[in-house]
Amino acid sequence: MHTAKLLLLALAGIVQSHMHLHYPPTLKGENNPHTQGESDPYLNYNYGCCGREVPGPCKGHLDLVDTDEGKPVVTWAPGQKVNFTLSGSSTTGVKGGTHYGGSCSVGFSTDKGKTFKVATTWNGNCPHRKGSTDPSTQSFDFTVPADLPAGDRTIFAWTWLNREKEFNMNCAVVTIAGSERPQDPGYQPASSSAAPKPSSSPQSQPPKSQSSKAAQQPTGTQPSSSQPTGSAQYTIEGCTCSCPYQTWSPACSCYGCKSPTTKRHLVERKALEMHKRHMQNAEKLNVPVRRAETVAWTSRPDMLLSIDFPGASCHSKGNPFELEFPNPGPDVVEGDGEYELAVPDCS
Repeated sequence: MHTAKLLLLALAGIVQSHMHLHYPPTLKGENNPHTQGESDPYLNYNYGCCGREVPGPCKGHLDLVDTDEGKPVVTWAPGQKVNFTLSGSSTTGVKGGTHYGGSCSVGFSTDKGKTFKVATTWNGNCPHRKGSTDPSTQSFDFTVPADLPAGDRTIFAWTWLNREKEFNMNCAVVTIAGSERPQDPGYQPASSSAAPKPSSSPQSQPPKSQSSKAAQQPTGTQPSSSQPTGSAQYTIEGCTCSCPYQTWSPACSCYGCKSPTTKRHLVERKALEMHKRHMQNAEKLNVPVRRAETVAWTSRPDMLLSIDFPGASCHSKGNPFELEFPNPGPDVVEGDGEYELAVPDCS
């Protein structure tokens, strides 16, 4: 044990910027009350790291779901606003570093890991570049899909892809309550459940490599009367921008910019923010607007799980781009625009 601790300390200056799902406690996590024996020291690290063979989904721990180690660690309800937290050195990333931000996705599996459906997507700025009040952890809010089936061995999954083209995935087993109010002291309808703070641990450093099988406000116009069907048009910084009538729309499309030096991806983000404000104002004035259709749980896209590791089917562009998920689902949290987004190559 003493030798292992010395090894971890020796590696501290070599491998740093990584993170893992801290809450809800991940399978084989050191803070998971159901973990038996040693926790997984590789939870912080990307797939393909440290000379190991690439594990399967959930860091290769799906075989624990039907065991005592796979007992649920939290109870959530369909339609409930909840949160998850991330812990590790990447939550305090250095500005300009390739671990500074990234893109995340969370979702659920209701068939013990055979398939995973998207719940919410963060295109860029995950983890948050501005950090948090607690430098050791960051919290992210999302809403459990309203029609997610009830179950006591539902798998919650979190994935992350940074600009260094490193992919990580952690999972936690949760209970999804039925029609009755869940019997959980942390249950708070339409509000975030408080997640416990992580403790400092040598788990933030990997063991020795080994083989294993396991800005300024934009100026613009009101929507044009000649707008295309199903969208609104705005003029921003000399560009014409078209935005679908969907508050969750992942992006507006801008074109015809007068200046060749215009950074179109930044203008598109400004257009999206302007469009959201227009939608909100119209709603306050009881002006009918077309909203995004509710997407049934069974119709949501599958999570992107095969990317940027040996043998993966998709590969991101990497620095200086952050990943734009090709099928993000209906609930998308937009990033801060510091880095341009790019979809991966899955050909």
